[in-house]
Formats: sequence, C-alpha cells, structure tokens
Amino acid sequence: MMSTLSRYVLQQVGHPMLATLLVAMLVLLAERMLRVVDLVIGWRGSLLVIFEMLGYLVPHYMGLALPAAFFIGILMVISRLSREGELDAMMAAGSGLPQLVRPLIAAAVLLVVVNIVLVGFVQPYSRFAYRAAAQAVTNASFMSLLREGVFTSLDRTTAMVSRMSEDQDRFQGIFIFTTAENGDEVAITAAAGSVGSSAGTAPIEISLTRGVQQAVPARTDDRSAPPDSVTLRFGAFETSVTDRREGRLAPRGENERELTLTELFAARGDPPPHVDPWEIEAELGGRLVRSLSIPLLPLLAVPLAVGRRRTHRSYGLAIGLAVLIAYNQILAAGERLVDNNEVGAVLGLWVPFAIFAALCIWLYVRNAYRVPRHAGESRLDAALDRLGAVLRRMSTSS
Repeated sequence: MMSTLSRYVLQQVGHPMLATLLVAMLVLLAERMLRVVDLVIGWRGSLLVIFEMLGYLVPHYMGLALPAAFFIGILMVISRLSREGELDAMMAAGSGLPQLVRPLIAAAVLLVVVNIVLVGFVQPYSRFAYRAAAQAVTNASFMSLLREGVFTSLDRTTAMVSRMSEDQDRFQGIFIFTTAENGDEVAITAAAGSVGSSAGTAPIEISLTRGVQQAVPARTDDRSAPPDSVTLRFGAFETSVTDRREGRLAPRGENERELTLTELFAARGDPPPHVDPWEIEAELGGRLVRSLSIPLLPLLAVPLAVGRRRTHRSYGLAIGLAVLIAYNQILAAGERLVDNNEVGAVLGLWVPFAIFAALCIWLYVRNAYRVPRHAGESRLDAALDRLGAVLRRMSTSS
C-alpha cells in the first residue's frame, strides 16, 4: 500500500510534469504544423487534414517529451521541497532520500512501459500513417488546385482544363504536359476526361477520350538533328498524375523506423530488403537504451535538486538539463555511427548507457548515504563570486 509520503511526492511531481509535457508538445507540434500547412495549402478541407496529420505525429513527440517532462518535474519539486524546508521535515521524521526516491522509481518503471508501447508499437504505425497521409495530400492537392483556364504545375507535370464539373471529377478541353526523368517530353490533349476512383495513397488516375498524345525524346549529343517525335491519336487513354519525388507509397516495413520492437527482434537475422543488419541493430538499440534510461532519471534528478544550506544559488536544474541534453546527443551520435556500420551497437549505445547509469547511481549513493563535509558555500558558489568581483572591477575601471 502506498504511503502518505509517496502519494504526496507523486502528486507534487505530477503537476509540473504534465504542465511541462503540454508545453513541450505544443512547441514541437507548432514547429511541425508550419510544414504540414505548407504541404496541404490550397486543398479544400485542409484544416481537418492538418489536425489528422499532427495527430499522427503525437506518438513521436510524446516519446521525446515524456522522459524530459518527468525529469524536469522531479527537479522542480525536489528543489522546492529543499528550498522551503519540507525536505528537512521529512528527514527529521525518519524519511531520507531512499524513501523519497522509491515512489519516483515506481513511477519511472510505469513510464518505461508506456514509452515502450509508444516507441515500440505505436510510433511505427503512426510514422507510416503520416507518410501515407502526406502522399494522399500531394495527389489530392493537385486536382483541387486545378482551375478552369489556369495552368497548374506539380513537379514535372503541367495541366490545364477548359471546363470542369462542380465535383471536379469530369473535365473538358484537357491539356497535360510532362517531362520524364530522362528528359523525354510528352504532351496530351483530349476533348474530355474524368478522374477514376483509386486508393487514397495511389497516384491519381485520369481517363481521357478523343485526344492526341505527342512524345518528344530527349536530345542527344548531336544537336544538329532535332529529335523525332511520335504522335498518337486515341479514342480512350488512361494516365496518372503524381509527384515523382514521392512515387508510389512503399509498404510499411521497408524502413527500419516503421518496424515494431517484435519485428525488429525478428529482423535481426533476416532483415527486410534495402535494410542492412546494422541499421536494425541501431534502431533496436536506440529504442531500448532510451526506454531503459528512464528509471535512472530520479537517481540523477534528486541529488541535483537537493540544495546546500545557507547558499543562495541552485544549479540543479541547469546542470540536470545540460547532462540530459548531452546524454541524448551522445546517444544520437552513437546511433548514427551504428547505423553507418562504423561501430558496434555495444560501443555506440550500450557503453554510453552504462556510463550514464554509473554516474546516476554514484550521485544518488553519494547524497543518500554520505554526510556532507560542510554546510557552507560550495566551490562553484565561491568561484562565481570571484568571477563576479573581477567583472565588476573591470567594468568600474573601464
């Protein structure tokens, strides 16, 4: 049964944690919203699509923000308890740092489960859903941008229609010009056409009737002779309009970031096509290391948040954030090295994790089971005081 102290600590940590999580999600989603709006601009009903695509990004950003919000919440609460004397009262009643950290470790274990579900199973599907939505928006936005008598371009394709039905599925007087990757040019004119029904992520299929297609191959090195063109008259013709930079949507699983944890474990010995074994190791190791690092956060945050007596400064929040950011950057660099097959997963990911774990455990044991040598100003306080005095003398002398 949870004690009163444990409930109180968890309640106090929960409030700033949720506030930090909300602010972080809003900031991260606001930054991505600009790209999403730019992607779907001009498409009718794009407001709903914007929220849909941002919803697909929530699991990704939640996996980033959740551990950081938990860490910041612990730092803020423990620092306040120490500054206002509540921590002294707890210790006077016989509750030390081990009793204070125990409910935080339990909460961290619960967050590990949540984070594994997010990064291991929800994120792969949300990544694929976002990619599919972006593909569908790219296709649909081209048709929605078509206007009567106006040329509309997408990548290497330019189209214009003379007349258009209200639901935009039938056209009259159609002109389509496209350039292939090898430089071949194709121009199509037709008396009428319609948009066929297709999957949302497939290229737009257009059926044309009573028209002419003219193909002009790319110029060769011999510029003196013009290239021969081929003209074809047709009664019925089907073509597709899509952004060649995107191409057809690849199925989920061709990228290691879209594989679940169980699929990554299964793919270690038999990776999917176009995916190297070390890429599987980098993705699997990165997810596991970040999830297993969450229970270490209370061991790092509590010692940093406990302030010294008779000191007017608290550096725990700044130092803790600096350590957390540096650790995340080291893991990101190690994951890139493993992904490029420059180092193994043990050296690139698990060794930094072991060093971080040793640092957190050492800081916690040192503060929980060791009596401080003195209760006065810290060396950092004294150094900053001397630096401030030097700067003041320099400013007055100048």
